[in-house]
Amino acid sequence: MDDFAAQFRDLAAWAEGSDPLYAHLCRHIADDPDVLALAEAVPEGRQVPHLLLAAVQYRLERDGDHPLARYYPSLTADAHDPDDECYPAFRSFCLDNADAICPLLSTRRTQTNSVRRSAVLYPAIANVAARVDGPLALVELGPSAGLNLLFDRYRYDYDGRIVGSPDSPVTIESEVRGGDPPLPESPPAIHSRVGIDRNPLDVADPTDTDWLRALVWPGHTERRELLAGALQVASADPPRFVEGDLLDDLPAVLDEIPDDVPVCVVNTLVLYQVPGPVCDALEATLSDRMAQRPLHWLTGAPELSGGESITLDWVRREAGEVCRDRLVESDPHGVWLDWR
Repeated sequence: MDDFAAQFRDLAAWAEGSDPLYAHLCRHIADDPDVLALAEAVPEGRQVPHLLLAAVQYRLERDGDHPLARYYPSLTADAHDPDDECYPAFRSFCLDNADAICPLLSTRRTQTNSVRRSAVLYPAIANVAARVDGPLALVELGPSAGLNLLFDRYRYDYDGRIVGSPDSPVTIESEVRGGDPPLPESPPAIHSRVGIDRNPLDVADPTDTDWLRALVWPGHTERRELLAGALQVASADPPRFVEGDLLDDLPAVLDEIPDDVPVCVVNTLVLYQVPGPVCDALEATLSDRMAQRPLHWLTGAPELSGGESITLDWVRREAGEVCRDRLVESDPHGVWLDWR
């Protein structure tokens, strides 16, 4: 229980200035043993605060008449700021709906699709595409609903420079803070795309898309709008998924791709949740495959020492040696990027 409380206090500090409602709720949850007890339904290793908050928002969207709903910008256009009645309403909603919330906590995961992260993938994949012959076969590890696999179907605005798919219903804005990222007017050509995920989300399943929406914090209106547009794009032509393990099932996925087609394996933030030995084995597998065919790996991680940001490295073979370069550092949601 003390560990759960610490996690909520940490998230409260993170949410300050980003989502006042969640900052307020997390501070109170940390001191509430009855609500913390609900978190015992979360399997070990999963993100307790994010799951509880998402599960409440998921259920609240089905009970919009509850007094708690008036504090959620995601549910009302005239949301109230957190006040003395806010947490009591949250507490009563949690305890009254425990039978519906706990199954979500035990089965669901924090499988967010930060669509704006595609603003970082666009130049990164363009960098790879410029160094290979022919369209790329994309393989994403841990793609959730696969919305970033569709990066080439979005329109981008980098400080007024417009690139990507001009007719897309999705426009992603991002600030270039440094460097000179490759931003071709037209997106790189894609041969095929597939995601490997233990629990992929289906864009044709309303319960899965509702869960994706519930994972977006209530105050992040723009993220919610981007998600809605990306789901519209995905529903017209969903990406292919392999339901399985990112290490055990990767070789078979790679074997399906013709040998003369260059491959780009992508993962943004999934590996920080994966045990170290599995990450080492994945790197060894991909290094071996690089010796057999054109294969590039774009791998991301949190940049904890440098502040709240993420990085993306480019791994490939050159002259028989595996080379690794830092391509870009960015905001976790792609609001800005610093090209190296």
